[in-house]
Amino acid sequence: MAFRPVRRPLLLAGLLAAAMAAALAACSTPGGKYDQMMAEREVAGPRIDAFTICHGHGCRLRSQVGLTPLEWDPVADLFAEPAASAAIERGRIATAIGLLETEVGRKAGTSKDRGGTFNAMSGNDQFDCVDETTNTSVYLTLLAKAGYLKWHKLEGWAGRGALIDGAWPHQTAVIEELKTKRIYAVDSWFEDNGRAAHVVPLEDWRAGWSPPGFSDSIL
Repeated sequence: MAFRPVRRPLLLAGLLAAAMAAALAACSTPGGKYDQMMAEREVAGPRIDAFTICHGHGCRLRSQVGLTPLEWDPVADLFAEPAASAAIERGRIATAIGLLETEVGRKAGTSKDRGGTFNAMSGNDQFDCVDETTNTSVYLTLLAKAGYLKWHKLEGWAGRGALIDGAWPHQTAVIEELKTKRIYAVDSWFEDNGRAAHVVPLEDWRAGWSPPGFSDSIL
């Protein structure tokens, strides 16, 4: 029997269909509360020396990780002085997410993760929005347990987009500012592993916010 190579347009169409199905299944729900999310994704009860992260798309894979006091020190140094405002604390949170991703990436083999989903569809070292939302929530929990969050509390996660509304499905971890009750997205999905997360008002994020110049394409 003669070998017939798969034509590139058909291959790309198949990949796109599979990617769309995976993204819809993983990211199209509107959001949920913190305790329920942590339990459902099997990452509840994280400690600095023992916690779980998701990777491989849709929390398909989980790795057990722990940080030594020395590895935690850069985060501790970041919060050594109490934040003078909620805005300053949000900036520190964004930076801390990147620091933690760097340390965890070395241990879990996820240091090569690229921002977005379609920029790097395959590989166990890659994160999609479900992985990123879950891991960011774990890191936020570690910050809260360490007593670093004075202006904010953990709130769970939020989603946006469903294709039928013209927007691609996506989700993010969220926090609430204690004084104003305003909700903020803490989104690490847009950036490569180890870079600071983006912390933006949830209403802006739900309206389709993304960093200037960001692109995520399977083609």
